[in-house]
Amino acid sequence: MPTLKGTSSYFVTKLELLFFKWGKFVALHPYQVILSCLIATACCSLGLLKFREETKANLLWIPPDSEYNSNQDWVDANFTKSTREEFVLFKSDNVLTPDSLKQMLVVHKAVGRIEKDGKRFHNICARVPIAADVIDEEEKRRKKRQALMGSSDHSDDYYENFYDEYLEEDDQDESNTGRIDFDKYSKKVNITKVDELLDDISQANYCALVSSLEEKCIQTSLLEIWSYKEHLVNTVTREEILTAVNLLARSPWYGYDVDYASLLGGITRNSSGHIVGAKTAQMVWVVEVPEEGRVISAHSGVELEFADPTTLAWESEMIETVLGFSSDKMEVLVNAARSLGDVSTQSVFFDAALLGGGYTIMFIYTILMLGRLNTLEVRLMLAGAGIVSIGMGFVIGIGISSLLGFPVTPVHALLPFLCLGIGIDDMFVISQCWANMKKNPLHDGLSHPEQLGSSLKHAGVAVTVTTLTDVFAFGVGAVTQMPGLAAFCVCTAISLGAIYLLQISWFAAWMSLDEERIAAGRDGLVPCIVHKDYQPSACSRTSYGDIIVKQYAKLLSTSVFKVLVIIATLGFLGFGVWGSLLMRQKFDPVLLLPSDSYLRRWKSLHDQFYYGSGWTIYSGEIYSSEFNHSDLHKFEHLSSGLQQFVDEGQSLGVFDSWWSKLKEYATQKKNFTSWEDFANPTDFKMILSDFLFSPYGFNYKSSFKFEDDLVCDEPAPRIKASKFKMEYLNFDGPEEHIPAKKLVTDLVTSSNIPGGFSHVQVYTAWETDQIIGFEMMRNIGLALVCVFIITLVLLANFPICLLVLNNVVITLVNIVGFLHFWGIAIDIVSCINIVLAIGLCVDYSVHIGHAYLVSKGSRLEKVVEAMTTIGPAVFNGGLTTFLALVLLGGSTSHVFVTFFKVFVLTVTFGLFHGLVLFPVLLSLVGPQDKSLQLAHNVEPAVPAETEKAVCYANAAFSTEESDSRKRRECVESAKMYEASLYYQPDHNTSVII
Repeated sequence: MPTLKGTSSYFVTKLELLFFKWGKFVALHPYQVILSCLIATACCSLGLLKFREETKANLLWIPPDSEYNSNQDWVDANFTKSTREEFVLFKSDNVLTPDSLKQMLVVHKAVGRIEKDGKRFHNICARVPIAADVIDEEEKRRKKRQALMGSSDHSDDYYENFYDEYLEEDDQDESNTGRIDFDKYSKKVNITKVDELLDDISQANYCALVSSLEEKCIQTSLLEIWSYKEHLVNTVTREEILTAVNLLARSPWYGYDVDYASLLGGITRNSSGHIVGAKTAQMVWVVEVPEEGRVISAHSGVELEFADPTTLAWESEMIETVLGFSSDKMEVLVNAARSLGDVSTQSVFFDAALLGGGYTIMFIYTILMLGRLNTLEVRLMLAGAGIVSIGMGFVIGIGISSLLGFPVTPVHALLPFLCLGIGIDDMFVISQCWANMKKNPLHDGLSHPEQLGSSLKHAGVAVTVTTLTDVFAFGVGAVTQMPGLAAFCVCTAISLGAIYLLQISWFAAWMSLDEERIAAGRDGLVPCIVHKDYQPSACSRTSYGDIIVKQYAKLLSTSVFKVLVIIATLGFLGFGVWGSLLMRQKFDPVLLLPSDSYLRRWKSLHDQFYYGSGWTIYSGEIYSSEFNHSDLHKFEHLSSGLQQFVDEGQSLGVFDSWWSKLKEYATQKKNFTSWEDFANPTDFKMILSDFLFSPYGFNYKSSFKFEDDLVCDEPAPRIKASKFKMEYLNFDGPEEHIPAKKLVTDLVTSSNIPGGFSHVQVYTAWETDQIIGFEMMRNIGLALVCVFIITLVLLANFPICLLVLNNVVITLVNIVGFLHFWGIAIDIVSCINIVLAIGLCVDYSVHIGHAYLVSKGSRLEKVVEAMTTIGPAVFNGGLTTFLALVLLGGSTSHVFVTFFKVFVLTVTFGLFHGLVLFPVLLSLVGPQDKSLQLAHNVEPAVPAETEKAVCYANAAFSTEESDSRKRRECVESAKMYEASLYYQPDHNTSVII
């Protein structure tokens, strides 16, 4: 590969010369460099003016042009929500007890007392007409006529005096009011009698009554059985509670059909099927958002939701109020409309305590590793500057990515730790090269700027190679179909690139100043103190890392050690392959919420106990656009198919259609024998209008969108849109939900209803499941290609590049396999982390590979020199990454916990393959140094730089006197040549890192 080697050699030579000159410049102008870095960071941070968060799953984890997103836009345009639902969940051993009802009443009253901007719930609630009045008042009217002995004089005044009579009853002494009228509201009510009462009202009077019905706030709970009256709830008995939930079919509060069992969860029934207990009960409040001051609410899931300042403030206090009622006997949980936004925001902005703890541990370790344990050579200032540079790089990454239009997502919480773990590696490499330079007698007599230039000359190439591989490995994520992954990868690539630039400028400038401090004898803790003739203790100057590396080098020369390493590698790989084959793929957006959050707990209980309630993430709608009477056969086909799915119990659990109720109403109330009889322009419009104004169809008004207002006793206007309700079964994974969704989608398509489509919130997770596997494999493949190309171009050695790639692939297999046994599935979080692991684990191998190539001698000697010169820095980089993550093991966030597990495995296997397996492979099959003849009985004729390299590699880090003497003798002849290298720009000086 002469051309590639020549190109690489030319590039590396020019790059080394550039770094040498840059190091001299930094040493001569450290304050100007530091100020420039601060100004650059401040300028980039201006991008934060365009900072925006995004937590909606459909805008993060599925393609922007997804059918789901286009359908969501249609839903937002045609069925815009102007209401916000607030849920409270009560959980105890049995909520159907008097004490539980009393506790519910306490919470209900507390919520009712919440006041914001002079408004309470009854001022901001959504309202609904009271359907009970239609039947109840007609029955009272009939009784009144009978009491008046048939007189008709008063009948015409009835509707005029309707509210007077209603209020008179309400004003009666509460102590004389009946508890529950089972004759009116239970399942035993004679339906024929109800029909007769309604039929006795003329259509004109009926419409007048309907249009003047009283409206009540929409709030649903068991308390409405007793009309929210305190004296009734306080005197309730367990028998009365059980009788009510088993017998009532209509709400005594609203008059609508109701199934109170739907408000209960964990229901226990006796042998006859009657409810005798329940573990949970639910209360619901519905708030109407006024048009004045209405804004789009952030963090509202996937739907377009509106809010206003008063509503948001009211919800905030409601959350705080309700959560305060939990006790040992009853757990009270809340899910307000703003809860998802509040909790998601907390997950977007990383846990400050964990971040602070990680930085503290890193700071202490960095101080210990960068300097020595004496007051003069301690690197407190330098370590602090290095940590600050990582924070500056993070700010630059967020600022520039925001300026480019990328949002901050929940997984951006990983970025500070990632920057800390990867960015600090460059600090250790630069510091290691400075230490190597100081130990090399050939650099004696060089000026301080030349010393820093020499250090950056060697370190700059190494960190450039690893940074380029990191940036490109992360940057390829920008081509993904998932906007959230693209935003994170772009921000990560920019942050790591910024940290690299800051390390060779900001950190180098501070290192120059810190070296000047040491040379001047100023104290490392209190710089104003000057030490004269300071002699540090022998213990503080002992390099334990060098001792460990020297002992490890002896192991590398033994065949037993090599065999054990290869056997261990194959064992880990086999276990990893096994786990990878068993790895499941499932994305559950609920996991993005912290496990200890009230919302996570609420969702877990709700999805467990309220399946089929229409309030879970598996519930949704089937929508249609404009249609008329000629399309009714299509709705018949659709309804029949959906009902069949429910009966089979394979895909759908619940199906509720206005079409089924309309057919029932037409046959029972309008005497049609079949739906075909009213499938004409006149009858269909009229019967639809009558149905929606009747007690049988009140609940379905919201299922339609008309061109004009719907008026009682007039034909329905042209229909613009409609919807059915449905709810899927709770599936275990893609192997179940993908076929189920296809069944429903195919049915909607075959029914050919105008503009028909199904739309369920969980579709975002299901669609992510469909693409996440492909996205992960594609990004991994692209990242590996980038790693191979960059290492091949910069290292110009095909065998080394293959070995580096081999290490990365084996590490990835082990990570995925061990994650399975550690309880992690493939989801969006683990996918991102696995892709990020490539950039981290490649650093370990690339550093060793590069050091091996520039070393001289036999394979074993080259390996020993590589481990001696760069091994400690690689190990410190891996250990610091682990230390940065160690606190995340106690996190309650799925994002942090997954990150912790992935990167613990990455560091473990990355260091094992980079510092243990890779040296063994290099000692066995690594490329040999053809420029150095090591055959026995041959006296090589070598240039001065090679002679210097061999001698120094063998003795530079030894503490033995004989080796030190040998080193001095060996390098003496090459000293003049070495000094001249700094002034020969055309010479390749990459000898030792």
